[in-house]
Amino acid sequence: MNDLILPLYKNGFLSPEANFFFAIVLGFAFGFVLERTGFTRSQYIADTFYFKNLAVPKIMGVTIITATTWFIFFAWMGWIDLGALFTPGTYVWPYVVGGLLFGFGMVMAGYCPGTAVAGLGTGKSDALLFLLGLFAGMFLYFILYPMIAGFASSGNLGVFKLQDLFGGNEYTSYILTVALETGIILFLMLLQKLTNKGEK
Repeated sequence: MNDLILPLYKNGFLSPEANFFFAIVLGFAFGFVLERTGFTRSQYIADTFYFKNLAVPKIMGVTIITATTWFIFFAWMGWIDLGALFTPGTYVWPYVVGGLLFGFGMVMAGYCPGTAVAGLGTGKSDALLFLLGLFAGMFLYFILYPMIAGFASSGNLGVFKLQDLFGGNEYTSYILTVALETGIILFLMLLQKLTNKGEK
């Protein structure tokens, strides 16, 4: 292959060792940003669920728009092979139940797995407790899996994308994603304004 096309590892431009090295470097950089922005404080995330501080979901929305814009631009320039990117399958009912459990876990602990690992790196004891609970839950799921295997694979839609729902191509998915995230961000801004007004 003569042309350098992303993703580098999937297309054979990076060795497993180099890929692991860059993953470590980027992981530390991500953790540093999480700490500097305050995302490793449990109260910061817990406040989201009480509508006291909606910065986290707004930043997530901006991040999604930014990342998808770069992806679609790189694809348009021929610098990235979108077909080589991993897309997990969609399992409707396990996703619904798993999302609810994940949400309850976040509101109770104030952490998600990523912020908890970064929080542990800064010595936060509550992050350690969250991660111990996380691993206990993973172990329990492993033990119970034979009994819930049918449910875990229910509602299988395969690799399902927005363009499959509305027709079109990856550019259709991009436009819909940006429109959806923009609407969510505007709604959160309005909700934050109303919440702050109600507290006065």
